[in-house]
Formats: sequence, structure tokens, C-alpha cells
Amino acid sequence: MEATEIIIRPLLTEKSYAGIQGKVYTFEVNKKAGKVDIKNAVEKLFDVQVEKVNTVIVKGHKKLQKSYRNP
Repeated sequence: MEATEIIIRPLLTEKSYAGIQGKVYTFEVNKKAGKVDIKNAVEKLFDVQVEKVNTVIVKGHKKLQKSYRNP
């Protein structure tokens, strides 16, 4: 897998902005990529030395659909 296929996009949230001061960056990555793949992709794309990779799988929220029935 190519580095551009592994790193999908950076996540820019309030929580991720707080981590930037501690040199912690957050990315959305391909689910099939492992920690070593992610480390190598970030090092190749951004020309940095990666110390540690943390991963988490976040499931989406279910949306509540209202039923519009005539009474």
C-alpha cells in the first residue's frame, strides 16, 4: 500500500488542536493499515521521525429517524 493510500486526511477537531502543542497529530487512516504502515507513511510524507503510533477504531453514531404518520 502506498503512503498516500494509508493516510486519508488529517483530523482537525478541538481535541486534535489541543494535542498539537504536545507534538501529537491526528489522522484518519485506512482501516487495513497497521501501526508500522502508518509510521512509515507519516515519515515518508512529512519527513519527520515518528516516536509512537496510537490507533483507535471509532464507530459512527446511529441516526434517529422520525416516523411521520398521520394520526
